[in-house]
Amino acid sequence: MTPDMEPVLLDTSVWIEALRGKRSDVVATAQRLLRDDRVLICGPVIFEIKRGLRDRERKKVLPLLDALIRLAVDEAVWDAAGVLDARLRGSGITIPPMDVIIAQVCLNHKVFLFTMDEHFNSVPGLRIFEHRVAG
Repeated sequence: MTPDMEPVLLDTSVWIEALRGKRSDVVATAQRLLRDDRVLICGPVIFEIKRGLRDRERKKVLPLLDALIRLAVDEAVWDAAGVLDARLRGSGITIPPMDVIIAQVCLNHKVFLFTMDEHFNSVPGLRIFEHRVAG
């Protein structure tokens, strides 16, 4: 990984958009990040992708995922995710549990998250990767 470019964890929402190819801006950004060897992944994202893959997509997508750097989801992440979720819910913010874990992975590893899901903007301290919209 090139030291002058920060790594980015791609959320499941980005993988879905990139694989469908319907949003050229997302496809182009994901391809650029992959080309620059900046893409990270974690277990919760792999889980979400695998459960939604069609059979014909598996041979193409799974080897790509295996080639990426996988961020650890250790006990510290689980513990902090529980605290984060309780804090968010206490503020009236509900985020899907798997997304709370994904956010906490990014917080613990101090990496950007590239996502299409607006609810991640509610997570304090989470660095959201901004991509340019094609236009």
